[in-house]
Amino acid sequence: MLPRPAVQATAALIALGAAFPAAAQEAGGAGVVPSFDPDVPSVADGTLSSQSARDRGLVFTVLLGAESRPAYFGSEEQVAVPQFRPNVAALSFGRIQTGDDDIGDDPLERPLGFAFGPSFRFIGERSSDDHDELDGLEDIDPTLEIGAQVGYIWPNVEAFGQLRYGFGGSEAWAGELGAFYVTRPAEGFALRVGPRLLFGSDRYSETYFGVTSAESAASGLAEYDPEGGLVSAGVQVVATYRLGDQWWLEGRARWDQFQDDAADSPIVEQGAREQGTVSIGVRRAFVLEF
Repeated sequence: MLPRPAVQATAALIALGAAFPAAAQEAGGAGVVPSFDPDVPSVADGTLSSQSARDRGLVFTVLLGAESRPAYFGSEEQVAVPQFRPNVAALSFGRIQTGDDDIGDDPLERPLGFAFGPSFRFIGERSSDDHDELDGLEDIDPTLEIGAQVGYIWPNVEAFGQLRYGFGGSEAWAGELGAFYVTRPAEGFALRVGPRLLFGSDRYSETYFGVTSAESAASGLAEYDPEGGLVSAGVQVVATYRLGDQWWLEGRARWDQFQDDAADSPIVEQGAREQGTVSIGVRRAFVLEF
């Protein structure tokens, strides 16, 4: 049985989907470009004719919205932040195929098989000035994680693995494994549900969950030197509704529970072992030919 936060998040997105059946059915069924990022559900681009193929091109998307997330790893406090998420959906130096032979009849279907692409993640700063419970702990600068990913797509299942290196706060390696079960209950509406596992190197765990001897003396928390490995396990739900040729409404909910050394951190023990993130936004697709 899923924990209550995961059940509530899943129910909220399903209810949101039920509120937009007409919009989902009225949205057209133009050609589809494969998404190489599991965080970007199948990107249908209405500017691409179903009979056309581009010799060279770049398809990318931009999402604007709002997100409620934990203030930091282990925090009980939720903060609302604006969401800006650009992403490469497809890059081709040969042909971007959008004909019926490649995509089938489902306007949200993606070509089956292997997919490769970049992977990004942004982690906000952790400041002791903003949280009394962190007094005595060193601040952590914002981190931009950059890396690559590989995935495999079946008719109703998408599995993927990601590996990234952080620049800024962590300067450490992190990786994720996950999968989605995909269902399309109405035209233009897709719902994805699946597990996520987050891994981190020793330095990653030390940065976000460790307490040095100096920090222990200043904060009163026990000194703690965690090792890398499995950081958290959880589930994510992604719902998308096609609003027009190049527009989608997108809702996300994710629940995670810290594991192993991360769960035993004094920072987590005084805060929360379970973390939830919910977001909603509008995504726009763009096509560049070169």
